[in-house]
Amino acid sequence: MFEGQAELVEREYPQLKNRVWLNSAAFAPHATSVKKAMNRFINYFHDPIISVESDKMFEEVDKSVFEGAAKLFDCPKDNVSLVINTAHGLNYPLNGIDWKKGDNIVTSDLEFPTNFYPWLYVSKKKGVELRAAKINEKVQIDEEEIIELIDDNTKLVSLSLVQFNNGQRVDAERIAKVAHEHGAYVSLDAIQACNAIEVYPKKMNVDFLSAGGLKFMLGPLGIGLCYVSDKAIEEIDPPLQGCGNYDFSDHNWMDRNKPYHKGARRYQNGTIPPYCTAGLDAALKIVASVGIKTVSDHNLELTQRLIEGFNELGLQVITPIEKHRRGALVNVRVGKDKDLDKIVKTLEDKYKVTVSNRFNGLRFSAHLFNTEEHIETALAALAEVLK
Repeated sequence: MFEGQAELVEREYPQLKNRVWLNSAAFAPHATSVKKAMNRFINYFHDPIISVESDKMFEEVDKSVFEGAAKLFDCPKDNVSLVINTAHGLNYPLNGIDWKKGDNIVTSDLEFPTNFYPWLYVSKKKGVELRAAKINEKVQIDEEEIIELIDDNTKLVSLSLVQFNNGQRVDAERIAKVAHEHGAYVSLDAIQACNAIEVYPKKMNVDFLSAGGLKFMLGPLGIGLCYVSDKAIEEIDPPLQGCGNYDFSDHNWMDRNKPYHKGARRYQNGTIPPYCTAGLDAALKIVASVGIKTVSDHNLELTQRLIEGFNELGLQVITPIEKHRRGALVNVRVGKDKDLDKIVKTLEDKYKVTVSNRFNGLRFSAHLFNTEEHIETALAALAEVLK
């Protein structure tokens, strides 16, 4: 446990008092403050009053969420854009890069469809070669293979920072260095990483990093964050267009000569739902109140104990053991003859332990509201079910 955890959980997650939620890689329950922040805007739209006060309410939450994102990513606010989901942010390079026949994209066969189908689409549409690192005998991807696939014709390297299925984390900084040497952009799907472990896109020197809000971010559906590097902002025009791309801060809607917003905000082509923005803002404040390093260390310690416990049960863990090579989720395979859906249901119904069936195994994911006791409860429950 970290200092203040018990008080935080009691205040923010009373609904988890009698259950073990190890499923934040699927989605995280809304905290009390997240629900309250969203309701403030929902109630406004239910019974609106157009006034200076409401304008201030919108401006304040908008300003706050950008400040929170900049703190989380340890980057300037000008490198942050709000998105409605992870795919929204991945569309920035998808539609913003000037693809030509002979170009190639490097990804992997482990990716969630959100980070594979867009590149498959552009490969068919533009005659671009799609190169995917294969899943190896460890049920992981080999970074050396990823690097070997990059050459002078590579326009984009797009990977998950943490894989949704096995929890493997790539060395993004190393891959970005090689990609940039060949003139390629680097894009990361970080939905399984942001707010769960330390994620610093500017330090990693990636060009795009996108993450929806409903999982480890602790926020609602319909909102997310996207980091865009200075280089990408300078070289790639916003591919999705609307009045949101342009600076209408003077509210002169009939001006036909408006410039783009400064920085990554120019990629926001339309309205981001304010109730979702408020929810994400509240979620970022929860993690900020603890500190992302504390949250990250906590989550990695809990998943370390899960790995140890699975090994003690003689089960196959397909998640990397080293902390720097994984996120806050662990996948364990319990035998080909096992009915995974039945195990998940029994864990939920009998033991109040919530996990997911993923990638021919069971996926356990920890977050700041979980404790060492939760991990031991889950391990004991799994051992009983497998008997």
